[in-house]
Amino acid sequence: MEYIYILRPWQWVKNLLILVPIILTKPLSLDNLQNNLIIFISFSLLASGNYILNDIKDLQNDKLHPKKKFRPIASGKIDINNAKIYSFLVISSSLALTYLVESKLIIYYFFYLLFAYFYTNYFKYIFLINSFSISTFFLIRLLIGGAVSNIKISIYLAIYIFFTSFFIATLKKNAILNTQGIKKSEYLTLLKKENLTISTDSLSIISLLLSNVTLIIWSLNNLTEMTETKFAIMIVFLVFYFFFTLLLHTNSKKGELEDFVLGIIQDRNLVLLLIVLLVSFYYVYFN
Repeated sequence: MEYIYILRPWQWVKNLLILVPIILTKPLSLDNLQNNLIIFISFSLLASGNYILNDIKDLQNDKLHPKKKFRPIASGKIDINNAKIYSFLVISSSLALTYLVESKLIIYYFFYLLFAYFYTNYFKYIFLINSFSISTFFLIRLLIGGAVSNIKISIYLAIYIFFTSFFIATLKKNAILNTQGIKKSEYLTLLKKENLTISTDSLSIISLLLSNVTLIIWSLNNLTEMTETKFAIMIVFLVFYFFFTLLLHTNSKKGELEDFVLGIIQDRNLVLLLIVLLVSFYYVYFN
């Protein structure tokens, strides 16, 4: 069970971004989804293998964290050497599967691993660069989705994903700063220093607004020729999206959302808002 937990399968939700380009293609065709789904699985394995390497790198910091200290490596349930071997096997399986299905994507995978190495060892500890790095990881996912589908990614979609992922990165920082019981660590010290330069709370609000504005811009460029009903539902969608992001910001101030995916799943209000957003978006975009 620990070897499943260390892969953080709940984080695979973020990799659904790979499916976005083909899902947004009109008319929606499920026939072309096969390769995308396989690549979704292979990239999820790649990301999970990297999570293991992150846990090894962050071992000392995780031991000082009230929740992360229970992770398999930090708690000692999985030996570091075994974790390294497991990570190698998971990443190798991902690369092999990808090569067999879409060999042209291997370059993206290697770039992801290279960038992940620099992020874990260097970028993570550089002010603002750490948040921009998170945005880059999300853009790589989007580009992989476009490449496997042979779909050109619009600049408006790319900008929206970039600023929204920057918002997510800021939420995680804000949550760490507001989590009770974290003992002093290198990363916490860095975040406190950053917070003195630019308030993480303020940065979260700014990125929240950028996420909403870029979504509106994308909507105006893609949702054309709408009936009055669709236009009304689109307005409802945008309003609910604002409240969704605002609630995310509020929860981060409570010390939640350090694990973004689990933070949403565990909050009933966020789940309900997300369902409303998905249903209203589907009606406006595909009907």
